[in-house]
Parts: sequence; structure tokens; C-alpha cells
Amino acid sequence: MKPSLGSAFPFAVLVVLAGLSFWLDQASEITLIPNDGKTRHDPDTLVERLTVHRHGPDGALKYKLTAERMEHYPDDESSLVFAPRLTSYRPDSPEIVLTGRQAIVTQEGKHVLVQGDVVVTRAAFAERAELVARTPELTVLPDAGKAYNQHPVHITQGESWMRGVGVQVDNNLGTFSLQSQVTGEYHAKPVPSRETAP
Repeated sequence: MKPSLGSAFPFAVLVVLAGLSFWLDQASEITLIPNDGKTRHDPDTLVERLTVHRHGPDGALKYKLTAERMEHYPDDESSLVFAPRLTSYRPDSPEIVLTGRQAIVTQEGKHVLVQGDVVVTRAAFAERAELVARTPELTVLPDAGKAYNQHPVHITQGESWMRGVGVQVDNNLGTFSLQSQVTGEYHAKPVPSRETAP
């Protein structure tokens, strides 16, 4: 199933989460509070109320991430981020924002699990309404360009909506598919009437 409603959804999810994994890789190099917890699951790095910006080679802002707290664990090299909010900026494209209660990053940023009221929002642009995708959690494999879950997903755009259980996102193909129990409504924008000449 390749609905036009969510054509930007796969790219939105993977762009913001790739930025999140990049940020966590950078943040894990900061040692503010040392703690010898190498044999236990104790954090060796704690960062409070952080804001991170990433700029492209041209100096333009690409990502902005804010979070209440980040903890890095040396025993399994994982990182836990509380209340992440990642905003992606692209030229001539609408702002994309990812939020969740927390994110767990493992395998050196190759595996990201965003949990708790996950919301991906693409701002309105041109004549397209704001697109909002909501799900309890989302697993992202940034290097593979894929994301998935087995949870309810609800997508809205204007008056149109779609929901299902389980989602597979493939940024390489630019597609997403809801796996089961798919329902939805599509409201087409009214076509302006043309007046006929007398």
C-alpha cells in the first residue's frame, strides 16, 4: 500500500531520527560526570537541559535537538534521552519535528528506539495541510534507511486520516506500508469551478 497521504512520512521519520543518532554519537563523547560503572548498568555521562545544533557544509542549520536529559551507559554503549525534540530544516521544505518521551540508542547509533507518545509532524506548506503521525514507539535503523513497529499508527493530514497496526518505512524506496487493520478517509480538496463564457 503506497498512499499519497503519507508520501513525505518515510523521509520525515528517517531524517529526524538520523539526526538524533548523529547527535547522540556526538553527545556521548562529552564526559561531565565521571562514574566507574563499567561492570554495572550505571551512567558514566549525564547531560541536563541540552540543546544541540548541526549545520551543513554551507553553514545552514540542518538539525536542532533539545532534551531534558541524556545518560550514556558504558557497559553496553547505549544512550538514553529524555523528552527529545528534534527539528529538521531543509531548504524549500517544511519543518519536520519528532518528539517522544524517551529514545534509546544502541549499536553505535545503528539502532534507535523512540518510545512514548511518538509524534512526527510535518508543517503545512504550499497547499498541503500539516501531516501528523502518532504511534506508541518506533524502531529506526538509520544506516539501512528503514523504520518499523508493530503498534497502532494514526496519520492525519487536514481532514484526511489513516490508521492501522504495524508500519514498515523504507526511505530507499520512499514508501511506507501499514501492516494490518487499515482504515481511513481521504478528503480531496474541492476543485474551483470554472465559469462558462456567455
